[in-house]
Formats: sequence, C-alpha cells, structure tokens
Amino acid sequence: MSWDSIESRDFLGGVPAHQLSATRLLSSPDPSRHHLDETQEVYPFSEEYPGPASARNGALRWGARFGPAHRPPASGLLDCFRVCRSRLDQYLARRKIERGVRLYGQNEQRQAVKVWLSALRGVRHRNDKFALLGHLYQAYMDFGKYRESLEFANRQLGISEELDSAPMRAEAYLNLARAHQTLGGLDRALSYARHALYNDCGGGSTAGYVHLTVASVSLELGAFSKAMDGFQKALAVAQAQNDNTLLLQVYVGLSELWRRLRDAERAVACAARACDLGRGPRAADLNTRHHRTALLQMAAALRARGELGDAHDYCNEALRLAAVAGDQGCYARAVRIAGDVYRRKCDVGKALRHYEVAMGAGQALGDRLAQMEAMDGAARCLEALRLQNRICNCRPLEFNTRLLEVATSVGAKMLVRRVRLRLAEIYTALGDNKAAARQKRAAAAWGAPACARCREPLAEQPEPLAALPCAHIVHHACMPESWSRRSTLRAGGGAECAECASPRAARPPPPAPPAPRTLPAQDFPFGTPPTLRESDLNSVLSDHSSQQATSSV
Repeated sequence: MSWDSIESRDFLGGVPAHQLSATRLLSSPDPSRHHLDETQEVYPFSEEYPGPASARNGALRWGARFGPAHRPPASGLLDCFRVCRSRLDQYLARRKIERGVRLYGQNEQRQAVKVWLSALRGVRHRNDKFALLGHLYQAYMDFGKYRESLEFANRQLGISEELDSAPMRAEAYLNLARAHQTLGGLDRALSYARHALYNDCGGGSTAGYVHLTVASVSLELGAFSKAMDGFQKALAVAQAQNDNTLLLQVYVGLSELWRRLRDAERAVACAARACDLGRGPRAADLNTRHHRTALLQMAAALRARGELGDAHDYCNEALRLAAVAGDQGCYARAVRIAGDVYRRKCDVGKALRHYEVAMGAGQALGDRLAQMEAMDGAARCLEALRLQNRICNCRPLEFNTRLLEVATSVGAKMLVRRVRLRLAEIYTALGDNKAAARQKRAAAAWGAPACARCREPLAEQPEPLAALPCAHIVHHACMPESWSRRSTLRAGGGAECAECASPRAARPPPPAPPAPRTLPAQDFPFGTPPTLRESDLNSVLSDHSSQQATSSV
C-alpha cells in the first residue's frame, strides 16, 4: 500500500485505532463503485472555516485533497494521545493505590502514605478518588493528624454528593463523626453519625462502624444505655460480617463502658477478649494500632481492678509499640494511663510528670479528649496533695476551674459532675458555702446513671453489673435468674425493665446535618505530629525518686 493511495489517507485521517475494522482497509463491498474510480472533486471544500489565516490555508489544502468530512491528522492524534495519557494515569494511580494498601497492611504506613499522595495527582475516576481519600483519612488519623484527616473527609463528602451515592455519603459522614469526636466536638460527631445511619450503608461493615461511633460518643456524653445499645448493634454486625477488626473495637468499647461503671471484672474480661483477637491466629488482617488500643484498654482495666504491676507492663508494651510506629495519639494515651498507675501507687510526683507530658502531646495533636483526661488525672493528684496539706487550695481551685471549662465545652457530663463536686469541697474548705452550694446544685442537675429495675444509682462503688437485652444496665443482684435473652417480657405481660415500661415521648425528626467546616488554625502546628523532646521522654521512662518529683511539684 502506497502513501498516495486513498485507503492509507483514510487511515491517517484521524480514525482512532480501536475503531478500525478489516473491511475499512479493503476495497468497497460494492463492485460497481471503487474509490479509485472517483474524481478528486467528489468532496468539494467549503469556504466557511473558522480559525486564523495559517490554519485556514492549511485547511484549504487538506479539504481540497481529502474533503471536509476528514479532520487533519494532527488533531485526531492529539486527542488519541490525550485519551491514552488519561487512561495510563488512571491505570498507574490504581496500581499505586493497591500498592499502598499492601504496604499499609505490612505496617509500612509512612511509605504507604507517600504512594497514596503520589496517586492522588493522577487519579481521574471519582470512585477511585473517594476510596483513595478514605485510605489517606485513616492513615492521617493513625498518625494523629486529625485536622488534615478532617479535610479528606470533607472532600469525600463532596464526591458523594456529586455522585449522589448513599453508601459513599454514609462513609463520609462516618469519617467526619470520628474526626470531630477526637477533636472534642461530640455534638457534631453524634449528628454526623446519626445522619450516616439515615443513609444506606450498604451490605458491608459500615453500619457496624457507625453504631460503634454512636456508642463511643454516647459513652463520652454519659448516656450509658445508648452506648450499650450501639455496642450491641455493632457486635451483631461484626459477628454477621466476620469482621475481626470491628469485633476488637467493640470489645474495647465495652471494656471502657464497664470500667466507667466501676465493674472491673467485666472490664477486664472484655479487654482480654480484645487482646486475644489482636494476638490470635486470625490477627493477620489486623493493623497494629488496634493491638495497641487493646493493650491500653487492658492496662486501664487492670489498674481499675488493682493489679498495678500487670497494668504497668501492658502500658509499657503499648508505649514501646507507639514509639516505634510513630503513633503520637496512642503515645499520649499510654503516658496518661501510666500516670494513672503511678497515682494509684500514691507516687504523685511521677504521676504529675506523666500527666504534664500527656497534656502537652494532646494539645499539640488537637486531641481534646486525651488532653481532658490528662487534666482530670492531674486534678486528682492536686486534690490528693491538698488533702495532705502539702499545697494550698489556690492551685487545685484554679486547675479544676480550667478543667470544668474544657469538660463543659466538650460535653463530658460525667466528668463535669465529678469536677463540680470536687470544686464544692474546695469551696467548703475555703469557707465559701454559697459557692459550694451552687456547685452542688449544678452537679445534681445531671443525674447519675441508675439501675433500670431498682432505680438505685450506679457507679457509686465497685459492684458487678449486667446489661439487659434492651440495652439498659442493672445491678447483677437485680438480674432475674430466669431471664431469657429472647424476650424482655414477664409471663404476665409486664416489662422486666422499668425504663422500657415507662412511657416515652415521640422522637422528633432529626435535624439537618451540620455543614462541614474547616477548623481555625491554632498557635501550634497541626500539619505534622509533634516530636516529644528528649527531656520529656527521659522524664517519662526514667525512675527518679519520689522526693525529687514531689519537690518539682
């Protein structure tokens, strides 16, 4: 075939390679007509051609030779090159996403994030971009970069609105809820989590993670029955989907719930189940951060039961793993739990140093929950020193006032109640009875959790508890022996649970979800996780004498 034949000109005339067929390179199927028998004027050129003079002259020569139905070959090849380049970029981006997932599963988190960030520039399909933003969100949450992860969740929400996909919208709301929960916006987190439930979460484990988030936020707000209900629903989803990661997090949440209700035995049992899942033969698909979380929860449960030596060992193991992995959020929680262990050992000096490091790390990360828990531990240490007449009442009063402001802004009602009662004792020691009475009335405004059958308060003293199938919590002594897990009714038709028997008002329709917002910048950098100073690390891991620690206080 020569370059002057009409068939080769048709081939070069911009027809994409994937649209060519075998008959196009052959002669016409009609034997009475053939392209070579036709004259050159069969395609007269039209003078109506827009463009500059040079392009018009080139088009004149091309149209006089091939006709107006054919575009110049440069345009077709350029379009084909652009399409091929776009497809190649998409293919390479998808391969990078898969490679990052493999690296992340091998605990190479930082390398995985680099691969994902390079893939973010080449991804074209919105479905792949949504999944990639989800991977980056989780990685940044693990690194403690909570505000950057919030930006990824906002971008996910925008893509879900463009595609009008309910499962994507549910996942985006879930990520927003988890980020706001860590940053201390519990009301916004609960609103986002509820709106994730109002969307179709699909057939996977997304619904279980949404229930888990609702339960965790409710636990921080002091709604123990709602938290138990969320944990039970998340447990059902985890067992149905055979999701070990979700199951581990559910047991961690249940252990924390029983610990706050001062049932140490159940707290240790749930934490042990979580640790078994992190160490068992099916733990290959679990990330090490879940194992660190289970170790920390086991340390907290053992401290509540009084086994301080084992609690210290679990805490040190989690501290070591967090330092190796660079998980600053887990590091801050581990230092805070180590401070709780030292406070339980009556080593107030070491406990205060640990709380100071935990508060600094929580402030640098923007983790208001970790910062608030560390402040509560420090306030308890100051209260112990005040009762021993080693310090005056001024410093505990100032510190508890600041803690009250933080706890009120976060919405931790149980902690607010405890701080107000502590302030009432301080005002009584100062002789200000009016201020003490005001704090007591404010603390009584939020009722303590009560048994669903006998209506006696819970968490006043360590005692065994139980959960009913309706998610309400009772004393173990109030649990009937003939209780059936399949029914919540007596033989006579009355309800076993007093909460379920009481009339309830109709639930109002849910409000509109809050608009995603970018949190204002602070004085400290949020872009990179903070690096603890060598002096802080030595102060945590060293074993100074308690007298030196007390003198530093």
